[in-house]
Order: sequence, then C-alpha cells, then structure tokens
Amino acid sequence: MTFSFDTTYKNLDPSLYSRVTPKSIANPEIVIRNDWLCADLGLDPAELNATILAGQDLLEEPIAQAYAGHQYGSFTVLGDGRAMILGEHVRDGDRYDIQLKGSGRTPYSGRGDGNATVSSMLREYLYSYAMQNLHIKTSRSLAVLETDEAIRRRRKEPGAILVRVMNSHIRYGTFQYVASRAADELQRFTDYVIDRHYPQLTTTDRPYLDFFDAVMQSSIEMVVDWLRVGFVHGVMNTDNMSIDGETFDYGPCAFINYYDEDAVFSSIDKHGRYAFGNQRPILRWNLERFAEALQPLCTRTALTYDELESKLDEFDDRFDAQYYTMMRKKLGITPDGEEALVDEFLEWLRTSNADYTNTFLELETPGTFDDPAFATTEFEQLRDKLAAVGLDEELMQEANPRYIPRNYLVEEALDEYLETGTLSTFERLLNVLENPYISKDIGSQFQQPPPREFDTEYTTYCNT
Repeated sequence: MTFSFDTTYKNLDPSLYSRVTPKSIANPEIVIRNDWLCADLGLDPAELNATILAGQDLLEEPIAQAYAGHQYGSFTVLGDGRAMILGEHVRDGDRYDIQLKGSGRTPYSGRGDGNATVSSMLREYLYSYAMQNLHIKTSRSLAVLETDEAIRRRRKEPGAILVRVMNSHIRYGTFQYVASRAADELQRFTDYVIDRHYPQLTTTDRPYLDFFDAVMQSSIEMVVDWLRVGFVHGVMNTDNMSIDGETFDYGPCAFINYYDEDAVFSSIDKHGRYAFGNQRPILRWNLERFAEALQPLCTRTALTYDELESKLDEFDDRFDAQYYTMMRKKLGITPDGEEALVDEFLEWLRTSNADYTNTFLELETPGTFDDPAFATTEFEQLRDKLAAVGLDEELMQEANPRYIPRNYLVEEALDEYLETGTLSTFERLLNVLENPYISKDIGSQFQQPPPREFDTEYTTYCNT
C-alpha cells in the first residue's frame, strides 16, 4: 500500500499552519530509500515511486506548521520554511507525520529558498539511521530524492528532498507560538497533544501538570542517551526540541571522538552554547521556556505556575539519577551507588582526552586498541577499581556501541557521492551502523578516530 493519511492537525485552529504545495520537479530520482522503514509503516516500496515521495502526486493537501523558538537564546517567530507535512500516516492505530524537507518555499520561508542540498539530506538520512540503531528515539528517514536543480550553499550541489518520519513535529516552540499568537487556543491545543502523544494522561486528575512532567522525563531520557554515545546535537533551540522526546533536525550535529565536554562542531555556535557538555543545562533552560509557554493555562485551569516551577526544581535530581544509571551500565556496574567511582572515571576522561567510544571497549577487552592513553598506570588502576565492582560484560555490551558515525567517515561518504554519484562508501557505513553493538570483521577503520587536528578543525553547517 501507499500512504494512509488522516491528518488531524488540520482540525486545529488555521493560524497554526498553512496549506501549501510542494515545488514542481520535472524528474525526481530516488537516491536511497529505507525499505525496512517501509515495512514498519506497512508501505509497499514498489508503490512509493519518486513522484509520490517528492510530493508531485498528492494524496491530500500538505501543510506547513507555524511555530516559534528561542534560537541561541533569542525569541523569534518561525515556521516550516523548507518543509511541509504530506499527511499523518496511520498504521495499526499508530500515527506518523510524513514530512518533506527541501520541498520549496512556504509562507514561513522569509528570505530562504526552501531548498536543500543532497549532501545535507544524505547526512540526515545517515544520522537518523544510526541513532535509531543506537537505540535512541529519533526521527527516521524514509528516502532521499535528487531534484533537477542545482543548489548553492558552501558549494553548488544537486538539490534534494528528504522524506522524514516522526510521531509528530510538535515542538516546545509550537507551544511558544500558540502562547504568544493564539493563547485562547492553548488549552485546546494542549488537549490535542496530550491525546495524541500521552493518552494515558487524559484520565489523570492533573493532566497538564502530568503532561509537563512527562515531557521533561522524555527529554531527559533523550539527552542522557546523547551523552551515552557522544552525540552533539549542535542546535538545541527550543524549536528543535520534540514534545515526544524524538531527536530530530540533524543539521550541525556530530559525534565526539576524543572526550571533550567543550566540543563544538557547528559553524554558528561561536560561544559553545550547545557544546557536548552543555546539553544538560541547555535542556533545563529550554524546559523553563516550555513552562513559560504553558503559563496561560494557569488562568484557565487548575494548573498553577508554582506547580510547574516545583517540577522544574526536580530536574537536577532526575537528570542525575538517569545519567548515573546510564554511566553505571556503560561501566558494567550492576548495583546502585558507586557515583564517586563514576566521577573519578569521568575526571580521567577529561584529563586524558581519550577516545570516548573506544575507552569502554578497551575496559571490556584490554589490549583491543593501541592507544597510549590506555597504557598508563592511571588507566590500569582505574580499571582494577572498576573490575572490583563492575565491568559486567553483558551490561556494557548493551550500553556501549562498537561503532558510531565517525565524522571523517561521514564526510568521505558524502564526498564520494558528490564526486562520483555512487553510494558505495555511504552504503558500507550504513551496513556497519545497522547493528552498531555487534563487532564485525570489517577492518579497523570504522573504529579508528581521526588525527586530533581533524576534530579541532571539523565544522558542520545548518545548510539552510
């Protein structure tokens, strides 16, 4: 079957979205399609031809969503400037947004052209694929299509469209938009979101307070998972924070190689606002803005702002609990406690600047990597301490990936496609990341960090 659309978002106030039409593309071509995701969605790949996937053969009228957001700390009104939702696909009672990214201008485009480059869309395809297989809640990429146009960003490339799948594209920033532009709709909109994403809360005594609590918890789980695998989102604006705890918008993102809490790879994050180690405090800051967006409910319902602030006061303890549970698993520590040992290990990582992913694999199996950081007395003593209370192999293998999308390997794969039009390197990387927790006999390059100078100079871009 092809898509089975039932777009409930269109039942909301029309000020929250605009009806749009994808740009006309004469000869769209499928570069890559995720047939596993097709199966999950109950779709027949044979019926998903390029004209349907590129929005040229519409099943219903698409929409672009309005939203707002704090971008690098400054509030602005936004919207889908180069994206549009084809519809909400329903499969066995579950609902998924099918969104096109790079499909042309919308009423929210401003000075943007509504386009996307093929390298940036292939990058998002790869990162979302990796995150899914790293067991992190994420948007997923159904396909990348090349268009018949040339797009100039840092260089001229073929244009492309990404077909993105999410439970929905509702964000913290969507609530900020409703609160600032349509406050009378906030209760109805919040009820819609609760019913769609947190239906278990519809029968509780305090649904709005419980909703804020659930969003905070899902966001904590998401960011702790980022820290588990060394992921730097790069642009944690409130408009890029999913209400459902899904990682999305893979623009200036990257994975750390050498452990560095100040690691920043975004070309526009000049002051390290969204550095690897700053993702926790930024999540707290974003949740404060989300609570402010819910404040108008306090004049219409039993919710009080003091209650929201009390929930926010729980953030540090709840994040710590989630984080230390995660770190104990990475170190193979089965019981509670041992936080001091976890802290000692983290201090060793800060001091040694060792490769983050490989450190845990070396703890599992000493001698795996020829790295001077692992041949020191300090590391051997630390491993002895961990062996006395942890290093449980089963726990560690569940928490520690053998492979991540090493930044230089991603760039090599994208460059090959741009230079030769082939995806052989890209597909080899996808194959490695299909089961990143299982060691493969594939050669050491997929576990080899780059020279340290590479990370110092490596830069990623929004490509808008």
